[in-house]
Amino acid sequence: MPFGGADLHFHSSASDGVEAPAALVARALAAGLSVAALTDHDTVSGVEAFEAAAAGTGLVAAGGAELSVDEGGEDVHLLGLFVDPAEPDLASRLEFFREVRTRRGEMIVERLNGLGVALDLELVRAGVGEGAFGRPHVARALVARGVVGTVAEAFDRFLGEGAPAFVPKAKWGLGEAIGAVRRAGGLAVLAHPGWYADPHGLFRRGRDLGLDGIEVFHPDHPEREEAFLRDAGDLGLLVTAGSDFHAEADGGRSLGAPRLAEPFWERLARAATARRREAARVPVDLSPR
Repeated sequence: MPFGGADLHFHSSASDGVEAPAALVARALAAGLSVAALTDHDTVSGVEAFEAAAAGTGLVAAGGAELSVDEGGEDVHLLGLFVDPAEPDLASRLEFFREVRTRRGEMIVERLNGLGVALDLELVRAGVGEGAFGRPHVARALVARGVVGTVAEAFDRFLGEGAPAFVPKAKWGLGEAIGAVRRAGGLAVLAHPGWYADPHGLFRRGRDLGLDGIEVFHPDHPEREEAFLRDAGDLGLLVTAGSDFHAEADGGRSLGAPRLAEPFWERLARAATARRREAARVPVDLSPR
């Protein structure tokens, strides 16, 4: 069967996505993907269900987490791909950041109420469910109440950095996050590099700290893929691709757009297998389910 590509960055209801992990398996198959890796914010809690739902489908299903990093005052996101969720230090830190997210969400709702934008915290929590509390949950609640028309408007008016209800969050340091991912047997990949002021400098600093790869292919910077691909080659870094999918009505994004071609995936899979061995963690299963 021809290789259908790999999407290595998307979100479920375990964090700030809308759909359950099992539903994303069906979506990945409908998109014709061969490989899909669930990467929720600050949690790996949905990965087991995602992998289980792929049983018998032929999909290579894996997971990791997306970590928020403070690098010189800039908000940088790091994908920890194929981490061992049972690694104690990583599990402990993810639980800490999950608690921080919950408190941050509560503070955002408090600020909105103080601004005269009445939101029922318990109704917002109901939307979070068992997931990790994030700003998109609040944004969707604002849309549901008719305060704003779209999630994007909610961020522009209330929730984005500098907006009246913005609350900063605790973050990893770049070296700390990369080290934690590597100790957990995972690959540390810089997410959506087009978001950052100086991605080329960030690649070099990250590489010196043990960064493994760059998310070259992402919906937010298709015009910069060639430059990022050259950087990856020059620095000896792996190449990944991710849709950053959260919801069907999410700016036109869909699971599997973009997707990673087979040669890049094969190199990535070899590196993931080797990293688990080097870290003395249980082997990673990257076979079809």
